[in-house]
Amino acid sequence: MNSLLYYPYINLPQNDWTIRALLYYDNVNTIAPTQYFYEPEHYNLFMREAIMNELITPVNPMDVLNNPYEVSLKFIEYLSARKGVIERRRRFFSNQAHKIHRDKFLSPYKQCKLHVNKFDDNVFDYLMEIGLAERIDYNWYNVENKTANDLMFLLSSAIADKIQSIVATDKIDYSFSQIYAQNNDVELRNRQYKKDLILKNLIPYPNQIDLSNLRRFKEKHHDLLIAFRNKVESIVLNSAISPESKIFEVTLDELKMQKEELSARMNESHLGNINFGTICGTISAAIGLFENSSVAAITGLLSAIYSVCKIERPESIIDQTGLKYLALVDKRMRIHK
Repeated sequence: MNSLLYYPYINLPQNDWTIRALLYYDNVNTIAPTQYFYEPEHYNLFMREAIMNELITPVNPMDVLNNPYEVSLKFIEYLSARKGVIERRRRFFSNQAHKIHRDKFLSPYKQCKLHVNKFDDNVFDYLMEIGLAERIDYNWYNVENKTANDLMFLLSSAIADKIQSIVATDKIDYSFSQIYAQNNDVELRNRQYKKDLILKNLIPYPNQIDLSNLRRFKEKHHDLLIAFRNKVESIVLNSAISPESKIFEVTLDELKMQKEELSARMNESHLGNINFGTICGTISAAIGLFENSSVAAITGLLSAIYSVCKIERPESIIDQTGLKYLALVDKRMRIHK
C-alpha cells in the first residue's frame, strides 16, 4: 500500500518520522474530528501548512465509516471481558494525588484527551460509568491513557481498512494493538517495523524543510519514488532478511553506499555532458547581446550559465539502483543556510 493512516493523535509530530512518511508514501492521512474541518485553527502550525500543501489529508471517521457505532460496541465488548484490566486502570486513573502531580510520575496510567466527534456517545458513557473517563467540556473527554490508545487503534484499524491504508504510528506502546497483532497478523507488524528501520537509516532528517517544496519535489519525481519504494518493499517482503540478522545490516550498508555514490556523482562537474554546439551558441548569443561589453563581462555571464547548468544536471544521472530519489532528496530538499 502507498497510503498511510497515522494514529493516535490529530496532529502529526513535526519530527523525522513524519518527514520520512511524507517523502515515502503517496498519501498520509490522520483522523480528525468534525470540528477541525470547520475550525482548522485548532491544528498546530505544522499541520495547517502540511494540509494546505496537500501532504496530509484529514479523515473524519463519521464520514468514512458506514457504521461508526460498531467501533464503540466492539470496544465495549473487548474491555468488558477484562475486569482485571479495568480495575487496575481505574485505580490509577482515579488516584487524586496522581492526577494532581501526574507530571512527576512515569506511570503509563495517565490521562489522554479524546475528542467527542471521533466516536458516538455510547463509548464515552461506558468509560465514565466504569471510571476510566471524565468529561472536560463540550468537545473533550479525559480518558485513561492505555484505554484511549486501545480505542484509537481500533478506530484507526477500521478506517485504514476502509480507505486502504497502512496503520502507523511513531509511538508503539498499546496493549490492544499488541493483542491484535498476536491474534491476527504478526508478519504485517514485523514488516512495518523493518520498513521503519530502513527509512530511518536511509533518510536522515533535515533540520529545516520547506513543505511546499516537498510537495513539488514528490510530484516531479514520482516515478523515482516508485522505484525507490519498490526497492524498499523487496527487502521488507524478504522474510530471510530479518532486522536482527547480519544480512540486514549488510543490505543497509550497501544501500547507503549506493546512495552516497549517486550523491557524489551529482556533485561532480558536468561540463563535459553539455553539448559543444550549445556552448558555442550561448557564446555567440552573449557576444551579440553584449557587443559593447568587455570580455570579462561575457566570461562572467557564461560562468553563471555554467553554474545553472551544473545545478540542473543531477536529474540526468542514470541510476539502476532505485536510490536516485534518495540522492535527490538529500540534494534538493535541504534548506541551505
